[in-house]
Amino acid sequence: MRRLMVLLGSRAACGAALMLVALGAGSVAGQSVPAAKPVSGGTLTVAYVPAATHIDVNAANIATLNEVAHYFHETLFDRDAKGKLVPLLVKDEQVSADGLTITWKLQPGVKFHDGTPFNAAAVKWNLDRKIQKKQPLFDMLPLKTVVAADELTVRVSLTRPAPSLNAFLSDKTFSMYSPTFAEKVGDDGLKQQASGTGPFSVAEFRPNAYLRLKKNLDYWQKGLPYLDEVVFKVVPDINARATMLLARDADMALALSAADMQRLAETKGFQVLQQMGSHQYYITINTRRPALNDVRVRQALNHAVDKDGISKAVFLGKAVAATAPYINSTVDGYVNVGTYRYDPERAKQLLDEAGWKVGSSGIREKDGKPLRLELITRKGSVPGDYETAELVQGMLNAVGVDSKLVVLESATFISRVTKPVEQADYDLMSFSINIFVGDAEYVMRTFFHTDSFAPRYYNRAYYSNLQVDRWIEESLRAARRSDRDRIYARVIEQVFRDAPIIMLCDVFQMAAVTDKVHGVYLTGPQNNWPAKFAWKEK
Repeated sequence: MRRLMVLLGSRAACGAALMLVALGAGSVAGQSVPAAKPVSGGTLTVAYVPAATHIDVNAANIATLNEVAHYFHETLFDRDAKGKLVPLLVKDEQVSADGLTITWKLQPGVKFHDGTPFNAAAVKWNLDRKIQKKQPLFDMLPLKTVVAADELTVRVSLTRPAPSLNAFLSDKTFSMYSPTFAEKVGDDGLKQQASGTGPFSVAEFRPNAYLRLKKNLDYWQKGLPYLDEVVFKVVPDINARATMLLARDADMALALSAADMQRLAETKGFQVLQQMGSHQYYITINTRRPALNDVRVRQALNHAVDKDGISKAVFLGKAVAATAPYINSTVDGYVNVGTYRYDPERAKQLLDEAGWKVGSSGIREKDGKPLRLELITRKGSVPGDYETAELVQGMLNAVGVDSKLVVLESATFISRVTKPVEQADYDLMSFSINIFVGDAEYVMRTFFHTDSFAPRYYNRAYYSNLQVDRWIEESLRAARRSDRDRIYARVIEQVFRDAPIIMLCDVFQMAAVTDKVHGVYLTGPQNNWPAKFAWKEK
C-alpha cells in the first residue's frame, strides 16, 4: 500500500522546501534505513555504467568517475550526508582577515595505499601538479603559492579572496594522489591503477567490465570501512541493471529508468533511495543563430514548454520545474527566481511581437523565411534525455515553430556542440548539468561569463551580457560569501530574463538497493550515492 513520506531537500541551509513525494512500499527518502548496529564483512556489488574507461579522476571531471573515485581517493574537503561542506584530509583551517592567506592543519597518521605518508609536501605536490598539467578546474583555484610549512601544515596564499575554495577542493577531481606512486607509474599508469588514502584500494580494474576494490586495513578513520570488498560491474543496458538487482546478482543499481525505480519501490525486499541532487535538465539555445538572438523568441520557447508535463511523463513525477538556470537548492549561492510558466498563448504573443507570424502552412515566418529549428539530442546518455527532447519538439511545433529532432551518438554530439562561436552550427540541444563543486561560482565562471564560450568552458549558448560579466568579476573580489551571494542574485535574475536556455527540470537522484544494505546516502552536488561506509546484514 502506498504512503506519503516527507522528503527533505539535501541542503536545509539553502532553504530547500519540504516536499511530499509518493513512494512505494520499499522506498525511503534520502538514505537507506540504518540497521540497529553496523556489522563488518561482505562484498557489495554495484551495477552501473561509467562514462570513462579509466580511473584517473584528476584528469577528468565526470559524474560516474567521481562515483567510484571517492572509495579509494580522498579530497581535502568533502560534503557530508546533509550536503554540508566539511574538512576531510584537512583537520583544521585558519583564514586571515583579508581572506588571502589560509593555513591548513592536516589529519595526522594518514598514509597512502603504497605506504607513502600523507603530509604537507604531498598536498603541495598534488596542487602544483594539477595546475602544471592544466587538469579540469585548475584555473578555478586562485592560488599564488602553496608552502609546506611543516610536516602537517600547509600555508596557501591567494591572488584574491575565495569563499568557494573549499567547495572546489571537495570535487573529486581534486583528489590527493600518492606522489611516490604517481611518479613511479606515470600518467598512463594512473589510468589503470591508484594509490590514495581512501577506505578501499584498487585490487583489479578491467575497463568496460568491472572495478574491484578491497578494504584498506590501515585506513586512518578507525573502525571503517565495514565492507571487505566493493565491486562495480559495468552493465551498459539500463534494463539489465534492474534485472540484475531483482535477481540479487547486485546489491545496488544506479541510473535506472523511472519505470524500473517505481517497480522496485513496490517490490518487497528492495529500497529506492530518493533525494534532490544538483542534476538539472535544460535545452541550450544558441543565442548567435538567426531568430534565436532575439530575447523575445527565447522567452517564447520557455513559455511553450510544459515542465510539469515533462516531469510526469518522463520522470514519473520524480522531478520539479527548475527555479534558476543551471542550479538549485543543493548549490551554495542559489536563489529562486521562478520559472517560465507553461503558457502557449504567451509564447505565441511573444513570437508575434518578434515578427514571426503564422504562415499559410501553419509554420511561423518572417521576411519570407520559416522559423525552422534543429533540436539535437543523445539517446540514453542520461535517463530520459531523448524522451525529454521529443516532448519539447512537440511543444515547440504546437506554437508554430518547425522543430526537427536529430539524435546523435555521444562522441559526435559532444564535438558538434563544443566549437568556437564562429563555427557553432546548431540551434537547440538537449543537455543536463551536475554542479559537482556545489557552489554557484562554477556556473558563474563556466556558463554565464563571456569568457566561458565553448570550447574553453561550457557556455554553449554563447551567451554574453557585459553587465553580467562585470557583476561576476565584482563577485570575485568579495571576501565574504554573503556579499558574493548578493551579487550572484542579480546575475541569476538577469540570466533568467535573458533566457539563454529553456529551463526544464531538477531531477531527483535515485538509487536502488536490497533491503540488506544500509548506510548509503546522497551527496547532492556530486549526485552520487556513497556506499563506502555502508554495511550488509548477514
